[in-house]
Amino acid sequence: MTSSELPQSYLLRSFLWLGITITVFFILYIGQKLIIPLILAVFIWYLINVLSFAIMKIKIGGRSLPASLRYIASVVAIVAILSVFFNFITNNVSEVVRVAPEYQEKIGPMIDKVCGWLPFEEPPPIKEFVNQLNFSSVLKMVAGALGSLAGNAGLISIYVVFLFLEQRSFGPKIKGMAHGNIKENEVFKIITQIDKDTRKYIGIKTLTSLTTGMLSFAIMASVGLDFAAFWVMLIFFFNFIPTVGSILATAFPSILALIQFEEPTKIGFTIGGVVAAQVLVGNFLEPRLMGNSLNLSPLVILLSLGLWGSLWGVPGMFLCVPITVIAMIICSHFQQTRPIAVLLSGDGKIKGSS
Repeated sequence: MTSSELPQSYLLRSFLWLGITITVFFILYIGQKLIIPLILAVFIWYLINVLSFAIMKIKIGGRSLPASLRYIASVVAIVAILSVFFNFITNNVSEVVRVAPEYQEKIGPMIDKVCGWLPFEEPPPIKEFVNQLNFSSVLKMVAGALGSLAGNAGLISIYVVFLFLEQRSFGPKIKGMAHGNIKENEVFKIITQIDKDTRKYIGIKTLTSLTTGMLSFAIMASVGLDFAAFWVMLIFFFNFIPTVGSILATAFPSILALIQFEEPTKIGFTIGGVVAAQVLVGNFLEPRLMGNSLNLSPLVILLSLGLWGSLWGVPGMFLCVPITVIAMIICSHFQQTRPIAVLLSGDGKIKGSS
């Protein structure tokens, strides 16, 4: 290949990859009604396998439970948790949405009250900004997303059943796909790394979100904040959304405290307590537990949040970090895509083969 042909070759290759990328994202967008339930089914299937593996470590009479009993126990536990969650949401979200307009009307006087406590000659123009926010619409959007997931429970269940039916054939299929193209041990190394990082992320994120929710509930219940249990449920799930989630998880109960209470001590205790729970868990506990295992750039997380949120809405916001982590792990194991993994990483240091 001559020197004049090299730039043309790179240009054609760049346009090819650009076309493939646009096509993939277009398919992801138009096919979200089928793809999102499939991805959620994969996560549920994965959680069932993880829980089954954890149950295997429990010894009864020096022996582990049979595989069939472990899977049955795991399925029952996951179904019970999801049933309690969706039943709780169904019973509470309609009431919260119903009273949201009443609270919205009280936001203006609440801002005047807060500004009266502060030493400002002229209050900041926050009132105009907040009045443009429609909290009822935000709550309806969240409720709609959760309701949509509940409505897809049948399709998700079918996907999960077929994943278990196919589970035994995954290994032979991967070996067949890798034969003659990629070293078999390299493929299983990638899969092992994905499994390790995803399991660690889900486990630690669940623990820290639950800890934040319980601390917040203790604070909100002690002062008698309305719908404390509902806010805790939202705090738990919002904390799975990077950056924006923790802000929303803090904002909703804080604004309600300003509207509901007259006493500055109750308001300060509620807002300070909820913010302190987020800061302590998010800035101290979670980094210590997570370490540098995921090593994602904060800017990449924010861009990923916007990308998947615009593609798939609220479900995309929850799934953005696991999807990005998996993409970075896969890219890190191939020489051609390794620069992409470096760009996605937080410090330029990635795991994988060089």
